Amino acid sequence: MIKKKLSEKEKYNIGVALEMAIKKLSAADPRQVSMKSGVIFNREQESYIVPYLNRKYLVNHSTGNITPLQQNDKGVSIQQQILFLHYLATAGGDSLQNEWITFKELPGGAIYTGPYQNRTIKPFLKYFGEQPRRFQKIAASLGGISAAFGDLCMILRPFPRVPIGFVLWEGDEEFPPSANILYDASASSYLPTEDYALLPGLIIWEMAALL
Repeated sequence: MIKKKLSEKEKYNIGVALEMAIKKLSAADPRQVSMKSGVIFNREQESYIVPYLNRKYLVNHSTGNITPLQQNDKGVSIQQQILFLHYLATAGGDSLQNEWITFKELPGGAIYTGPYQNRTIKPFLKYFGEQPRRFQKIAASLGGISAAFGDLCMILRPFPRVPIGFVLWEGDEEFPPSANILYDASASSYLPTEDYALLPGLIIWEMAALL
């Protein structure tokens, strides 16, 4: 019996999630989406201008199609596309609280800490635990700014109202390097918790590709 090779959409049921995200965004009022998410809506192109790290993309309101505004940008993955759409459709417009929390403090986050650690903290330490200054330089190239957490912390903004703090503690003779990832206390107003289990990992992989 010949087994059909599943596409990425079929294998992870991403197609359904993408369709739902497109439907939710297309049913929303563009003026409200723009105001709550802090992005600009271009009426002529019927698209939102969405900053992602240090780049900008056009996200079509009706189709969900995403077009990079930079030359030589290969565009976004399906997972990133869903994150873009979720951000626009979910954004509640809450003010940033400047109070930092961990993933387990997000709604439902405590029951997902194991897989979250494997997707985010472990890769972060694998690539940057032994070279924090390299991490600092790469994060800065993506628009990151330093903050006073741990031995080194860089705050990156994948979306306008979603700051994420990547924190490193340098190791010594007794203890290995350690890390954590922080979110603003308003985080649940902008993305579902499951998206915060994915987004930092995508950023880490992007930084690792610049090593």
